[in-house]
Amino acid sequence: MFSGVPPLFSHVANIISGDIDCSQLSLQAHATDGSPYQVRPQAVIYPKTTSDIKHVIAFAKEYSIPLTVCGGITAASGGALGEGIILDMTRYFSHIRHVNMMDHTVTVDAGVTIDELRLKLAGWNLEIPVLQPEDSRATVGGLVATKSATRSTFYAGTIREWIEGMTIVVDSGEEHAIKDGITPSGRLLGIYQSIFPLLSEHGPTLRAARREQSDDATGYSLWNTSIGPRQLLDQLVGSEGTLAVITSVTFRVVPRKPHNHTLLITIPENSLLETSVTIAKHHHAEALYMFDHAFRHMTDTFHPLLLRPEIPETPYYLLTTFQDTDAEQASKKGKMFLKALPFPCEEYAIPEKNVYKLSSHTFLHSLFTTYTKGAHMIATSAEGLIVPIHSYSACIQALDEALLKSGLLYTLSGYAGSGHIALTASFDGKSQTFERDLQEFRELVCGIVAHFKGGISAVGGDGLERTTALPFVFNEATREVFKKLKAAWDPAGIFNPGKKIAIQKEFLLKHAIRTFL
Repeated sequence: MFSGVPPLFSHVANIISGDIDCSQLSLQAHATDGSPYQVRPQAVIYPKTTSDIKHVIAFAKEYSIPLTVCGGITAASGGALGEGIILDMTRYFSHIRHVNMMDHTVTVDAGVTIDELRLKLAGWNLEIPVLQPEDSRATVGGLVATKSATRSTFYAGTIREWIEGMTIVVDSGEEHAIKDGITPSGRLLGIYQSIFPLLSEHGPTLRAARREQSDDATGYSLWNTSIGPRQLLDQLVGSEGTLAVITSVTFRVVPRKPHNHTLLITIPENSLLETSVTIAKHHHAEALYMFDHAFRHMTDTFHPLLLRPEIPETPYYLLTTFQDTDAEQASKKGKMFLKALPFPCEEYAIPEKNVYKLSSHTFLHSLFTTYTKGAHMIATSAEGLIVPIHSYSACIQALDEALLKSGLLYTLSGYAGSGHIALTASFDGKSQTFERDLQEFRELVCGIVAHFKGGISAVGGDGLERTTALPFVFNEATREVFKKLKAAWDPAGIFNPGKKIAIQKEFLLKHAIRTFL
């Protein structure tokens, strides 16, 4: 299918079996995500085969056109926005390829949504615990590319721990499978031979720069210096499509725990938040989500049935989920947890469908949009904050103290088990200082998180929003290694350029959306 194809793209349109769409409607739909930025592409291509991807890569290299892969465009960091070609994997790379009951693995295309995968696995009484319903619209490729934390990553590990292998298309157009036991060949071998000495040479620099939080996806993951495919997999997970095009992923699966019991815990003061999280982990909670009183106030105002009205108002709340193969055992875990808390707390059970909605970033964004009647823009640069769990309460207090002086409408929430904090704030898009205000907010918040030795990209990747803040997390020497890694994989610089290594602040100012109206 061709739609409104200009002469520049006529050749590639004639040689691919997939679709190319240059209509105004499609370009506009792919120009925005949940971030306050708009970047209009030149064409949207839906590849049907890996041969299509090979042709598109060759075309992009020949004409020096940026190539950005996208899935569900659900992230709020601008990671899937690009000025050149958008390679949309959702139309044809959308199949669950193979389930291996003997090896306990499932192989899926990059464009499969989390909702589709979870539903299919549930039919076989299997699951990948790190995948959560609130990410239902996200695609497998998107979640792998951003290495996003979820409510369960503190317990189940990051998505990287569940990946057994993947297939990718590299800059030469070659398709490669990467998994244990496979020896790199062709172009992939050349990439590996460039990277291994790079990591060895800069080992001391990288070791000094390593963060405590495995969930964070800021920059590239260069900490695995082992020989073999696992090193390459580590670099690809969280790379945000800047190194290669992921076409399929093979995951490890485990038997499903069908029964969930979620309690809403009222946290009377900041210092008890960290304590409550630690106790929940000790009692084998499998999912945690924190939100503050401002979040609760907006929820009660616009969605009064999601939370029980008798729940007292406190500064913070903690959704604590216990799972089991037996419903009674799941409930028993919750009761034992309540008894272990160092403060009195009633048992407020919350239905799972409400938990999924409350912990979705799209729900939070909808609250702000409704509250401000669409006149304000949401800053998403601080929604991926993450700090060591021992600094969780202190960092939240520091953020609160700094923002109370600003007069901004904001909320604090996050996947507390991992130390994740989503600081969501709104800005007046009609203000003459709108762009500058966004930038100052980003620098203020990132400075606080850096003080606690945290990261900024635990959810949604670096994207446009957070790449400019990379110096708050990594020093210049480490960022130079990132650039050399990018050059080894993508010497022509066509894969999602700017993300992960460098982007000009002027670019952000130019592409900021001032208002929804």
